Amino acid sequence: MSDPQVDLVSLASRISLLEERQNSLAKYTVGVKRQLERLIDQFNTRAELPMLENLQGAIAQLCEKLTSWQQQQNQCVNWSETLDNFEPYESFNGTEAFEMPVQEQEWVHRWVKLEEAEFDADEQTTHWLEENQEFTIALNGQHKPIATDDFLRQYNDQRRNFTGANLAGINLAEKFLSYDLNLSKANLSQAQLTQANLSRVNLSRANLRKAQLSQATFWQTNLEEATLEQADLRDATLKETILEKANLRKANLSRVNLSQQVNLNEANLSEANLSKANLREATLIQADLSQADLSQANLIETNLEGAELQGANLNQVIYNRATVLPKGFDPAQSGACLIAPHVSLKKANLAGADLRDVDLAKANLQEANLNSANLQTADLSEANLNQANLAKANLKNAILLQANLSEANLEEANLEGANLTGANLNDANLKHANLQGSHLAAANLYQANLKQAKPKFDHRTNFSGANLAGVNLVGLNLEKMNLSRANLVAANLCGTLLKSANINGANLSFADLSGADLSDANLENANLKKANLSGANLTGAKLTEAIMPDGTIHK
Repeated sequence: MSDPQVDLVSLASRISLLEERQNSLAKYTVGVKRQLERLIDQFNTRAELPMLENLQGAIAQLCEKLTSWQQQQNQCVNWSETLDNFEPYESFNGTEAFEMPVQEQEWVHRWVKLEEAEFDADEQTTHWLEENQEFTIALNGQHKPIATDDFLRQYNDQRRNFTGANLAGINLAEKFLSYDLNLSKANLSQAQLTQANLSRVNLSRANLRKAQLSQATFWQTNLEEATLEQADLRDATLKETILEKANLRKANLSRVNLSQQVNLNEANLSEANLSKANLREATLIQADLSQADLSQANLIETNLEGAELQGANLNQVIYNRATVLPKGFDPAQSGACLIAPHVSLKKANLAGADLRDVDLAKANLQEANLNSANLQTADLSEANLNQANLAKANLKNAILLQANLSEANLEEANLEGANLTGANLNDANLKHANLQGSHLAAANLYQANLKQAKPKFDHRTNFSGANLAGVNLVGLNLEKMNLSRANLVAANLCGTLLKSANINGANLSFADLSGADLSDANLENANLKKANLSGANLTGAKLTEAIMPDGTIHK
């Protein structure tokens, strides 16, 4: 076979080989596209979703390159037809040969173009696979989620860096995770983290979409730019936590505690459920709260500068004058409640609200629902709390000077150290209330049934000058109690322990003190006229100038 024939056969062979490689690459591309489509469906909630979206662009570019390559090849002539049309010619040495067609230079040029296209496609494919190594691993099935047992095994082996790890669906409910645990960029979509302690864990840019985080604890946790879309965070507690630019769209944050320096600046909270959430002192500068449910949320001292509140439900939201609201936003028109002195909050629902340290002096809270509210050290001087529900409320060290608490429900309320001087507690329910160390001087407890209430007293509780006329204190421990100048007319003190109590100048006329322990008590100047002292223990009691039951004055 002559050299031209060999060259043509070689050329045809190379073209055939090139076509095979093209077909193989095309099939590979189709396979990659199919794999990509399946992965998009399967991993549409994965942290790698943005990466896959980028890879789609890369695949599209690769397909365009292949299309261009195919178009270039289609422009070439049909080699079998061309070879059939070759006419023989005499070579220089007299042997017969195929006559080279006129288009010889064009064929050679196109062949070179094909080789260049092949090389370029190979180079692009190699470059693309190198750039997207994680995707290549996923295609080979090497990027499966880490099982709970496997994670815990590695965790117990002191591994703390799980950056970018696939932990989708992992169950770490009720686990107390290490402070130095790094889960940044990790995929925790649909993870079970109920009641887990995630304090100081690095979760920046992590995917927690649809994760179960109810009652979880976060303290100094980094959730910057994390995805928490549709996550369940009900009743969770977050303190000093970073949620800046986090995606909390449609998340359930009902009753979540986001107080104490939580950073939600530029966070996406659109359509989120924040009903009854505590956002006190949190910062939500330029946050998106459009269409969010903030009903009964606490916005006291919250910074909402530049926040988007279009369509948000702010019914019964509480705020104070330290709350920073977006310019032009009128909270009163949204049904929000201002917490300040002299305001009217009659029948307001403030159950469970964080109202510590607030100033509600002279406020009208008649019939308000303050069940389980935190009113520690709050100023409620002269406030009207008539018929208010304060059951289980925390009023420790609260100021209730001359407050009207008549007919109020204070069952199981904590009034330890509260200043109730001059307060009106007429007909108030004090069942199981804590009155240890409270100041009830000149308070009105007329006909209050403290026997049934069985409140907690101690020697610090001050009843001096209090109106306890007709009060039922049967069998209670009032040892060392200050009852000086108290009005105890017709009070029932049968069997009451009043050892070492200060009853100086108290009015005990008609009181029942039968069987009471008055040993070492100070009854100087007390009025015991017609009081029942049968069986009472008066050993060591001071009775100087006291009016005795028969009307005589004890010397």
